[in-house]
Amino acid sequence: MALYKLLEKSDKIALEAGNMAFTMAREIMQQAGSEVRVLNSAKLPFIWDAPTKADKEDAMKLPVMPLPSEQEMERRELISSYGREMRGRARVINTLHSLFWKQGHTEAVRKNVATAAKAKEAIKVLTGQILEEAEWQIKHLELHEKRINELKAGIKETAKKDEDMKLLQNIAGVGPVLAYAFVAHVGDGSRFSKGAQVSNYLGFAPRLDYSGTIQRQGHISKRGNGYLRGLLVKAAWAMVRSGGGGSLKERFQYLTMFQGKSKKKTIV
Repeated sequence: MALYKLLEKSDKIALEAGNMAFTMAREIMQQAGSEVRVLNSAKLPFIWDAPTKADKEDAMKLPVMPLPSEQEMERRELISSYGREMRGRARVINTLHSLFWKQGHTEAVRKNVATAAKAKEAIKVLTGQILEEAEWQIKHLELHEKRINELKAGIKETAKKDEDMKLLQNIAGVGPVLAYAFVAHVGDGSRFSKGAQVSNYLGFAPRLDYSGTIQRQGHISKRGNGYLRGLLVKAAWAMVRSGGGGSLKERFQYLTMFQGKSKKKTIV
C-alpha cells in the first residue's frame, strides 16, 4: 500500500505474472490511476532470441497477460475450487483402492469405490486397521462429493444463462464445466487477435528449440491453466468418439488412419 501512494498517474508499471499480480494491478489502477501491464517473463526469451521473425511465430509469443475482470476472477476461483475437489476425490478413490490390495483383494477395481455409497458396501470385506482407515477415507470422500455437487450446481446454472457458454456447448464434446472454465479464462476471445494466441495462452503451443540455424518444435509448453487444458483434451476425445464430430472428427481420422500420426498428438 505504501508503494501505491508513491505512484503517479503518468507512471507505467510492469508486473511479473504471479499469484498476486492481477490483484496488485487492479489496485494500482484504482488507487494511483497508473498504466499497468502484467508480463509473462517466461515468454520474453523467445522474443529476443528467436532468429526469425514472422507473424506465425509472433502469435506464439504473448508476453502481456490480459487483465481479467472481477467476474472472470470470481469464475476462475470457482472453477479452480471445482478442480481441486475433483483431484481430491480422485486421490481418495486411489487410496481406498490400494487398501483392498493390501489385504489381498486384488479383484477390487476403482469403480467399486467410485462413490461413498459404493465404497461403504465394498469395504465390508476389509478387517482391522485397514477397515478403520477405509472408513476414515470414506468420510473424506463424502465431503468431496458434497462440495463437488454444490459447485457443479452453480456452474450448470451459470452455463444455462451465459450466452458465450451456451454457444460453446453447441460443440460436440463440450459440456457446462468446460464451457464455464473456458469463458472464465479466455472470455469471449476479444483479447486475442488469432487462434494461435489462445493456443499459446493455454499452453498448447509447441516449445521452440534452437541449435545454430536449425529450429525444431518440441512438446507443448504446458503453460497456462493445466486444469482447463486437461478438460479440452477430454472434450477432444469425446468429440472424435461421438457421432457429431463433424469436420474436426474427419480431420482426426485422416491424420491418424492415413497419415499415421499419433492419436494422442493429434488430439492435442
